[in-house]
Amino acid sequence: MSKAPEKPEATAAAQPPIPSPLPWQASQWQRLGAQWTAGRCPHALLVSGQRGLGKRRFADAFAALLLCDQPRHGLACGECRGCNLRVAGSHPDFIRVVPEKEGGPLKVEQVRELGEFVGRTSAREGVRVVWLAPAEAMNINAANALLKNLEEPSASVIFLLITDNPSGLLPTIRSRCQTIAFPVPPQQSALRWLSDSGVEGDMASSALVLAGGAPLLAVNLMEPEAKEIRDQFLADLTALTRGDENPVTLAGRWESPGEGADLNMLLQFWQSWLGQMLKARTTDQAVDAPIMALLQRLPGSGPESQRPLFGFYDQLLKARGLVTGNSNPNKRLLMEELLIRWSALFR
Repeated sequence: MSKAPEKPEATAAAQPPIPSPLPWQASQWQRLGAQWTAGRCPHALLVSGQRGLGKRRFADAFAALLLCDQPRHGLACGECRGCNLRVAGSHPDFIRVVPEKEGGPLKVEQVRELGEFVGRTSAREGVRVVWLAPAEAMNINAANALLKNLEEPSASVIFLLITDNPSGLLPTIRSRCQTIAFPVPPQQSALRWLSDSGVEGDMASSALVLAGGAPLLAVNLMEPEAKEIRDQFLADLTALTRGDENPVTLAGRWESPGEGADLNMLLQFWQSWLGQMLKARTTDQAVDAPIMALLQRLPGSGPESQRPLFGFYDQLLKARGLVTGNSNPNKRLLMEELLIRWSALFR
């Protein structure tokens, strides 16, 4: 079972920040807090939304509230015995289930081990919390093992399942959870938060577009490693449109991008660039020079020339669904197919 890493006890001199929701999560937090206060909190919550919206932070904040002995103003106090145990990674009524390696699956053995935790009584006469992410990383056997716990809920156990891709979960699991959905925040709210985080102006706007409106992902995209990968990927896609690169060679290069990005993120970049191309074609919206260079290479004009772009956009959406689901596609073949079709758009 993968659990939260051990940390030293918090001290008065180095008190960790109290977990709290992000500004755009206020309405979901208020509704859930009201349910908890009224004693009507569901035994299973599915925290859902696209990557980079702070779902794990929200789940951390709610878990902290549930385990706190003396909540204050709707948040954990950060000072009581329950909070200190949680911060130290040794709270007996909290378990965190994550893949053994980043990007790997949640194994059936990990989920089955929850049976002992769920079946025992609380060590502190309070609620017990199971924190599991990403929920879509469970294969069918792991999902069925979890379903047994959800179908026969134990008293005072709350499951927090976090997912970027709810469609990758069994319908029977989704039906036994109350979904806490997080849409993309309004642009001005996201830009204000980015400004407070030190990302401002055109840089913030561009990063937010690439991130699909997700503020936390936008911050990550400003890291040098992510920017280097993004720039090289766009350069390779552009070279392919000129016939200077081979789709099969590029597929081998990009099936596993390495540190700073993953295949789903690459596909999101690609989707964002294609979206900018479509907007520029349909509304004369200004775009960056590299995107304009791609537009100028596209054959044809008018509405008829946009149809292949929309078709390829749909293919990117399907590819992202495969990558983030539990079907375990052949990444090289998936990239080959996309790159071959991308190249054909410019012929």
